[in-house]
Amino acid sequence: MKDPLSVAVLQMATCPDLAANAGKIRDAVERASERGAELLVMPECALSGYLPPPDLDFDALDAAQADVVGHAAEAGIWLALGTTRKSGGRLWNSALLFSPAGEVAASYDKAHLTGEDAKVFAPGQKLPVFRVGEWTVGLQICFDMRFPENWRILRRKGAELVIHLSSASRSAPWKVPVLEGAVRSRAAENGMYVASANDARAPQMMVSAICDPDGRDLARAAENEQTVLFAQLERSRVKTDFLDARRTDLWDRPKNRPLLLT
Repeated sequence: MKDPLSVAVLQMATCPDLAANAGKIRDAVERASERGAELLVMPECALSGYLPPPDLDFDALDAAQADVVGHAAEAGIWLALGTTRKSGGRLWNSALLFSPAGEVAASYDKAHLTGEDAKVFAPGQKLPVFRVGEWTVGLQICFDMRFPENWRILRRKGAELVIHLSSASRSAPWKVPVLEGAVRSRAAENGMYVASANDARAPQMMVSAICDPDGRDLARAAENEQTVLFAQLERSRVKTDFLDARRTDLWDRPKNRPLLLT
């Protein structure tokens, strides 16, 4: 990926039908390619569906994955794919980053699981960053947005862009300002870009967006619309002002001494 980086974010309604999901992803790849995008980000479990059914056909899932990854490779696009993996006898809610050659360049398993997640998935154990072209990139999935420590760790490891795959929909619309504010805050407090793709099913708890290092929208989807967002990211805008201003000396105070705010 180059600097500046052209990013596309897919907001789509996922479903248990693998062929339908794969078709939407292929269409998004074509739209992204027509606009010159280098990276396409999609929602949590966009290919497998969220939450996957107990009888998920993994042979069919593998074939659908090969199909969409091959389509992206033909278009020369990086693909951040949300899907379900089966490994070690367990299921994982995963974000897989495929290179334009169709190879897995990075992977991340959702670390913070909701109650529903925990009935299906095993929790991820790592917070890696990846050098992808000229950019250092991190991956996060949905509920991880509620834990700013994750994002700070990624930023301290050098992340300039965090790709966020989400399925925050179908309940609790009161969360819209909370979750959308969280995405903006994760970008602003760390001085980095965030590309967040959410499921389009109604009602959404947040919309898909691409935020700059100030937390401002470069692109934002309409509610419940199946669409592709586009934005140009420039590494020169990534900054460390809040990182540099942290009062780390306060963290080491004795446990029996409260932090005095006066």
